[in-house]
Amino acid sequence: MVSAAASVLILTGCSGQAGPHQTVTGLLIRVGGPVTLGHPQNRLPLPGTLVARNTSGEQFTTTTDNNGRFQLSLPPGIYRLTGHSPQVMVNNQQELCIATRTVRVTRRKSLHNIWVVCSIP
Repeated sequence: MVSAAASVLILTGCSGQAGPHQTVTGLLIRVGGPVTLGHPQNRLPLPGTLVARNTSGEQFTTTTDNNGRFQLSLPPGIYRLTGHSPQVMVNNQQELCIATRTVRVTRRKSLHNIWVVCSIP
């Protein structure tokens, strides 16, 4: 009886996941604009919203913390990451911020240090 219960628990633990997701972490930052003390090369972390959209059109959204850090759990695929922050406005609208590269999520490893950049003159 005990071994049957243990087998059920093991099977449930393996199949209870919603699929093979990986963690993607990074920063939403502003680059350019007026010099900000304490931020090297004029990079400023931003609070805001981040969107990951895959080639199938699926969209995953998260918010950053006040230091611009974000974390997403994404299924395998190729994603374009964009974001915006209320601290980067152009013509009374939040400026679109774009990742420095597309993101390829695989089942094998998490991705870290992805930058989504709000570039201003």
